[in-house]
Amino acid sequence: MKLEDFESILKQHKKNRFNVKLLFVNNYDLVPSIKKIFNKNGFKIKDLREFQQKEDEWFGFSKLAKIIREITQPTVLFSVSEIVRFYSNEDFKAFFNQIFAIENRDFDIYIPVFGLKSRFLNDFYNSYYRKDEYEFFYEIDSEYKNILLYVVDFDISYPNRLDTVRDWLSFYNNPKNNLICLSKPLVKRIKNHIKDDLLKIEYIVNEKEFLEKYLKKSFPIEYKNSEKKLWKRLIKDLENTSLKELIQEKLNINQLKFVDILNKVCHQNNNRYLKWILKGYALKYLDDDNYSTAILKNADINKPFIYEVWFNIFDNFKKNYIQERFNILQEFYKNEKPNQKIESKLKEKLLNTQNTLSFLTGITKVEKELIINFCNKKEISLEQLKRIYPDLYFYLSDVEFKNNIDWVREYFKEYKISKITNKPTKRLSELLKEYNGSKDKFFGWYEDLNFKELYSFNDLSNFKKLWIDGLGIEWVGLIESYIKSKYQYNIECYLSKSKLPTKTECNRFENIKKVETLDKYIHEQKKYQYPLNLIEEIEIIKNIIDENIEDNLLIVSDHGFSPFCSFKNKINDFDNVDHEGRCAKIDDLIEDSNYFSYDFECGRYLVSLNHNSLSNKTRREAHGGVTPEEVIVPIIKIYKTNETFKEDKKEVKKKEIKRGFIEEELF
Repeated sequence: MKLEDFESILKQHKKNRFNVKLLFVNNYDLVPSIKKIFNKNGFKIKDLREFQQKEDEWFGFSKLAKIIREITQPTVLFSVSEIVRFYSNEDFKAFFNQIFAIENRDFDIYIPVFGLKSRFLNDFYNSYYRKDEYEFFYEIDSEYKNILLYVVDFDISYPNRLDTVRDWLSFYNNPKNNLICLSKPLVKRIKNHIKDDLLKIEYIVNEKEFLEKYLKKSFPIEYKNSEKKLWKRLIKDLENTSLKELIQEKLNINQLKFVDILNKVCHQNNNRYLKWILKGYALKYLDDDNYSTAILKNADINKPFIYEVWFNIFDNFKKNYIQERFNILQEFYKNEKPNQKIESKLKEKLLNTQNTLSFLTGITKVEKELIINFCNKKEISLEQLKRIYPDLYFYLSDVEFKNNIDWVREYFKEYKISKITNKPTKRLSELLKEYNGSKDKFFGWYEDLNFKELYSFNDLSNFKKLWIDGLGIEWVGLIESYIKSKYQYNIECYLSKSKLPTKTECNRFENIKKVETLDKYIHEQKKYQYPLNLIEEIEIIKNIIDENIEDNLLIVSDHGFSPFCSFKNKINDFDNVDHEGRCAKIDDLIEDSNYFSYDFECGRYLVSLNHNSLSNKTRREAHGGVTPEEVIVPIIKIYKTNETFKEDKKEVKKKEIKRGFIEEELF
């Protein structure tokens, strides 16, 4: 019947023996109209909240029936169906049997029942013995409007929550769909729910199900209880947006290269969430076959993201991943260095991998050691070396000095190859004997007027002068390449020489900033370590440049050093030696093919002509003697590029194309 028809019946107020009547309704939106009708006809409007002592108090069938029996005036009692629908079949029948037995009152009690007509008829009324004697219910015509109730067995902060039984009892007054039930007493009763005409129950056991069932959004990562907090945060973030929009907001993923995303993730505190949603994004939206996608899809969010970049390729190798991984890591480590954990794990991986060369990036010390060993065994080409360890490639390259001396060029080519092979080449030994086989041979080249002195540059008053203690000319190729590639400055290199013996006390510069990092490193070593010392010295020199570079800079040095003094067994036995036997104060003037004494500016000293020291062999790289690597030092002029030097720059570029040793020379 229509509400208007029911109102007419209510006005007639036909006397009936039994006083409790049901009003079946299929739509909570009719509640205001129903209240209005009963209010006009003198009925008291109540709901069960008025009878609760506590917010989570529940009403068993006896207690609820007792409340109804104790009503003393015409009343319409709401929220009864919200309790009764969760009764078991037995309690359901018992409740209606009790309230339908209330009789002989001067007033009626109406109970609006929402969505329970089918169950009422099937489970109770069709077999009720008095159903044909009296009218116990009316039905209002209304469109079915289903209510979906999500039963959530975990805490979640979200709108439309039912936190208590009282919240549920007030639902009829302000009906909403997609309710979230968190009330423990209510959840316990809902388990008894038997399908009815309006209410549908959806059980949600974890946050992933909440995202999928309630928010209707998918996230393709398996649920783990340990990631509960991440799921909660994702639910909050996705309330009014999509996963694509969320990723775009946090990372601007459409505009950034993968290495930029990697930088953002790796340098953000508490980045597990970011890694996690990136992984979900990749699994859902990315299907391209590249290394960055593979990393995102396979990421372990409990490990540093950069680990995936380093090590994923060992478990998921594809040839097309090699170059992409190389590029990502090179870009990422422009301004930082890998930690020791990466070094250790990478060493383990590389030593147990075939075709090791393919996996090398030249970033870590362990890789650099392997690369030098490949050079030593002649298992790497110059092209490969330039790609994965350009610093070493340019260290080995030839340099055009403004005052070239041909034999010096050849000597240092052989010297640098000897450092790579960890053994003086035959040609290096021949050259050393040819030019340092006696005192006269030594002074024959030492007094060459082509060598430049610092006073030759006195006109450069606008240049800052920097003294790098221990810098020999073996490092000039590295310095020249590093400055040109990183700072785009012009550079001119000159051959100079130390005063003798080659120790700092005899080669001091006045009023010039001194950098002792390289020399200090050499003297602190307990022994010469191949190839680690070479690797670390390259980094030290680059750091010195970075810390001291200026528009106009003149670099000078007091001496070089040699590792090969530590290779020779003891053949001399002089006392009172200095600098681990490379020189010694002496009273007599003596000489042979291994040493000579002379009255230098610093005093009368005995100095070693070759790698044989004056006493025990050195433990580490050393200086003080007069081998070319100890004596010959650079003067390096660095200045900012300007119009004046354009032509010179073009000429340098042409020379650089031819620069370096052909592979047969190097190996």
